Amino acid sequence: MLKPRQIFPLGKAYGEAFCNRTEETKELIGHIENGKHTFLVAPRRYGKSSLCERAFEKIDCAWAKMDFHLAVTDKDAERIIINGVIDLINKSMGSASEKLMLIIKKYAKKLQPKLAMGSEYFKLELTFMDNSSPAENIAEALMILEKLLKEKNKQAVFLLDEFQEVGIIENGRSIEGAIRSVAQETQHLAFIFCGSNPHLLKTMFEDERRPLYKLCRKLVLDRITEDHYKIHLNKAFKAIWGQSLEPAVFDKIMSLSERHPYYVNYLCDVLCSLCEEAPTLQDIDQAWDRVVEEERSDLIKDFSSLSNNQKRLMIYIATHEGSAIYSAETARKTEMPTGSISRILSSLIEKDYLEKISENYRLITPVYKKILSAS
Repeated sequence: MLKPRQIFPLGKAYGEAFCNRTEETKELIGHIENGKHTFLVAPRRYGKSSLCERAFEKIDCAWAKMDFHLAVTDKDAERIIINGVIDLINKSMGSASEKLMLIIKKYAKKLQPKLAMGSEYFKLELTFMDNSSPAENIAEALMILEKLLKEKNKQAVFLLDEFQEVGIIENGRSIEGAIRSVAQETQHLAFIFCGSNPHLLKTMFEDERRPLYKLCRKLVLDRITEDHYKIHLNKAFKAIWGQSLEPAVFDKIMSLSERHPYYVNYLCDVLCSLCEEAPTLQDIDQAWDRVVEEERSDLIKDFSSLSNNQKRLMIYIATHEGSAIYSAETARKTEMPTGSISRILSSLIEKDYLEKISENYRLITPVYKKILSAS
């Protein structure tokens, strides 16, 4: 049983803290089991990593996560991927042994496997020939892993997080090409790509000029519905305060957080720290004020980096909602022509400040609404 405040994590959600995503989990598992690669599309803090690890819990296969957040060069990307390959080989094949070395050497051309003494047992290392490129090494290491999995008739999954960073490093296209050369042939190794910049990530997989074009199935994460949150929060509130939510309290939580997964948890976590009894509407307002104040300095810093026209449009959407954005009234109030509004909207979507919902535009971070509407 989780402690009360663990039900509302600000990081990954496990067990009882995980809310719904049943359809997305089922779809992701289906992709993995059928050897299909996936790229997850969602803004930051929507629970992409939590979803992946939830799916991994439900299937019997080894998995490894590679984080490209600090990948600045192709050598960085090479190191991250090779370490991931070694991790998956160890998880799938057991501890390193001479027999495993012989199997790897059967497939290796540029990579040189060796056994190194660890703290308790031997561990596998892969070194490279001096004249081989990072892309060549990555392609060979991934293909060796696929062949090892095939020999053992096992499945494995690679989760490549912050993968958009590969697309902006020098020689990144060659890394993309190396991954595609292997991924289009794998039957036992599945790839899941995700990152915190949906625009850059979608460009990598939806631009026909890029190596990874049409490689994957796309899985889009939207905000969790009110119906599912009602079930989840009622269960949590009963565990914490011994009673279900009052309908008005639930509506207030949904209204302020706008069902953004991170801010639903953030608001409820603050409520846990403030309230000894079931929260009232006044408690919700007080908790949200605290969330806003804790977030204010970081959000203002990000906001200050925008152009004047981008700021103006953000403030307009915060105070007037995001409907009828191309109307004459919007142009008049923002003092910008419709053509400029269109370009600015596109730039704010690329920067992950806005998202388009049907014909409307929404601030991705709901806290901005209170900060900017008071400007």
